[in-house]
Amino acid sequence: MFRAPPPPRPLYQSIGAASLPRQGARPQRRGARLRPPTLREQATVWLATARQIGHWAWRLGLAALLLAAMVGGARGLAWITDPARFPLTTVEITGDLDHVDRAALQGRLLPAAAGGFFSVDVAAVAEAARHEPWVKRALVRRVWPDKLVVQIVGHRAIARWGDGGLLSDSGEVFAVAGPLPEALPRLSGPGGARPQRVFADYQRFSRLLEGLPAVREVRQEARGAWHIGLANGMTITAGRKDVAGRLKRFAAVYRSRLAGVAPPLESVDLRYSDGFAVRFKPPSEPDRKVMDL
Repeated sequence: MFRAPPPPRPLYQSIGAASLPRQGARPQRRGARLRPPTLREQATVWLATARQIGHWAWRLGLAALLLAAMVGGARGLAWITDPARFPLTTVEITGDLDHVDRAALQGRLLPAAAGGFFSVDVAAVAEAARHEPWVKRALVRRVWPDKLVVQIVGHRAIARWGDGGLLSDSGEVFAVAGPLPEALPRLSGPGGARPQRVFADYQRFSRLLEGLPAVREVRQEARGAWHIGLANGMTITAGRKDVAGRLKRFAAVYRSRLAGVAPPLESVDLRYSDGFAVRFKPPSEPDRKVMDL
């Protein structure tokens, strides 16, 4: 039996292109060492470390500087506010002192003004002065090297209010010790009444009653009715409706017919739609003689 001969074997085995070594590539060697850093790389690392250390050193130095400044400031403040170093020797009181009790005011101010030039509490001094009845407010200032000046701004009373109060031009009601000024008109009203509003009505009534004795008292009742007292002792009951019209009509009649009558009027009631009622004072002895004639 005839058999075909086997194909001849190639002299060299075929090698794939991927398995061929690249031109210029170095073969890897087992156990190769890492390349040591260059001098430039070491300098970069050292510079970064130095910057980090400098940053923290700057922070620590700034914190130490702030702490030293705080300690020094506290010691300096304690030294400068020591009353023994810069004592106050003079407290000068100026301003509106016509109604102020100077001795009582000094007694209030001296304890509050205790301390040195820098340590004195000017707000406490002003508040102490404010408790004096006639004092509206106080302006306190230091004058180097050892003086404290207290300028008093006093109340200006424009009317009496109620039984023992005074009404100031700023609308404040304040109490004073001793008798009230009799020259001021007396005003009063129910609870919740606004003193400034009552004073404005007093001025309005005074204009409407021009030509009569001066208005010395204005009183408003709880239901709104008005009572007016004049300087000659006459009282006027005006009610609470159309008060201005009633006063105007009565003033016209009084100036034309009632101003010179004897005896004078004691009270007038204007709460009538078509007129008013009057009451005369009891006649004195001279009045009786004139009336007998």
